[in-house]
Amino acid sequence: MFDRFSDNAKKIMSATRQEAIRLRHDYIAPEHMLLAILQQPCTARDLLVAQGMDLDTLREALLSVLDQTGGTKASTGQLPFTPEGKRVLEGSLAEASRLGHSYIGSQHLVLGLLHVPDSLPAQVLTRLGVDLEQLRAAVQGTIPLAERSRTRLLLISNSTMHGGAYLEHCGNEIRDCLGPRKRVMFVPYALHDHDGYTERARNAFVALGHELFSVHERNHSPRALDDADAVFIGGGNTFRLLAALYHYGLLSAIQARVLAGMPYVGSSAGTNVATLSIRTTNDMPIVQPPSFTALQLVPFQINPHYLDPDPNSRHMGETREERIRQFHEEHGTPVLGLREGCMLRVEGERMALRGSTAARLFRRGMAAEEFTPPCEMSFLLQPDPA
Repeated sequence: MFDRFSDNAKKIMSATRQEAIRLRHDYIAPEHMLLAILQQPCTARDLLVAQGMDLDTLREALLSVLDQTGGTKASTGQLPFTPEGKRVLEGSLAEASRLGHSYIGSQHLVLGLLHVPDSLPAQVLTRLGVDLEQLRAAVQGTIPLAERSRTRLLLISNSTMHGGAYLEHCGNEIRDCLGPRKRVMFVPYALHDHDGYTERARNAFVALGHELFSVHERNHSPRALDDADAVFIGGGNTFRLLAALYHYGLLSAIQARVLAGMPYVGSSAGTNVATLSIRTTNDMPIVQPPSFTALQLVPFQINPHYLDPDPNSRHMGETREERIRQFHEEHGTPVLGLREGCMLRVEGERMALRGSTAARLFRRGMAAEEFTPPCEMSFLLQPDPA
């Protein structure tokens, strides 16, 4: 198990032992792990801060309890894990597996702490307002580039072009992306009429030479992915789509399969949920998902159906560009505006812009840039491109 630990996780485990020794304990327990996380620069600590946690307050709350039960024994030898400590490690492994991660990082360790609700760290974290599901959703944003090396994605701005049939303008790209993979699982949740939407998608994919079934026809079960060679998520309302993915436990299941190499095709809302979050969707929040965190298949934001300002318009409302600038007042993540007819093809660490229209890239503090297909945009897949 420890051979799967990241470098930071290994450092945390070393610091965990030192915390136990400092407190004169002859064992390693969950509280030692949390104290180590708080002193070690790592993803887990950043996640706690992002959840609104004051680290000094957390450390003081933890130590105030430990001082009342302070140890009297000192040991410099091998320290055994308590049963709770072992359960934390098991929970960390389970969280990494559930997320489809091949490594165990500091973020999995902090989730493992919350896996043991009767432990001191879990009680303190819960009392200070840390929620397991929110933290779990945030962890999905920590996928390193190496973990995305097998992804095969086609992210389409729109499903229908004026004058054409459903998916007609991107049919060749879909066929090329899927290759010989014939059975496609469709996710219809962005629209209310699941049966009607599935029939429309099925007809389009049959015309392309592929079979299609909908996950709602399989009782919304994540196990439906076992019968599929690829997944397609269509457009509609992004908030409704993401809420359903969370509700049925499909978000992490789809993410794990796509990171393992299953081709993913998304259009409109399906493209939105492939990114870090749905914060740059155009849709109204008609329902409230538990989090805006999405599939995290690419490390940037997309604004599908991007519209340029009309210089002749008398409408005085905000333009799409102004709304993206407002996003950048709060976040540093790049936003790629995909005009209708535009799409992205991702193959591991390579990404190309395809289609018939140009894309507009927005980065905080920089002038917007235009990219005309076909062109390489692999630089956006690198960590912290902003």
